[in-house]
Amino acid sequence: GEMEFNKELEKEIPKGWSWDDLQELILFKNGKTRPNSAGKYPVYGGNGIIEYINEFNEENIIAIGRVGAYCGSLFRVLGKCWISDNAISAKSKNNSNMFAFYTLSSLNLNERSEGTGQPLITQGLLNGIEVIIPKKDIILKFEKMAIILFKNHDLTIQELDKLEEIKNLLLSKLATI
Repeated sequence: GEMEFNKELEKEIPKGWSWDDLQELILFKNGKTRPNSAGKYPVYGGNGIIEYINEFNEENIIAIGRVGAYCGSLFRVLGKCWISDNAISAKSKNNSNMFAFYTLSSLNLNERSEGTGQPLITQGLLNGIEVIIPKKDIILKFEKMAIILFKNHDLTIQELDKLEEIKNLLLSKLATI
């Protein structure tokens, strides 16, 4: 495709693409203190799911570990969840969370953390990271393909879980014969 010179990068990039802050692409929000109630919605902390509660404060987002050794860890969350105060939620501003997830995963966020004793990632740090942003039609094409791939991946995981369940059932029945 056609290229154009980008002054900030001092090199050519595809025409129509831009060099901008992540805040132009993704909305970041800090998590909240979790309520004390057992339930069905996963609670995401700095290193993934820490428990399940009855309430949710986000839906269809990317959870980012905010503090500790695993800060910068990314979790793709489909459905409702609670983002704790040890995590940050990220959601694409143009309905392309898969593209946002892969953009974030390419940035090695753990290496960008601040602090020496306890590594920390903040909204300000995330908002200020500069990235190349493709044209919207490219992002939407990527999103469409990624959604199909991940739906197939999730179905495969469900099938494997079901097959494992059936295998265990059959083995237990064979053991009693």
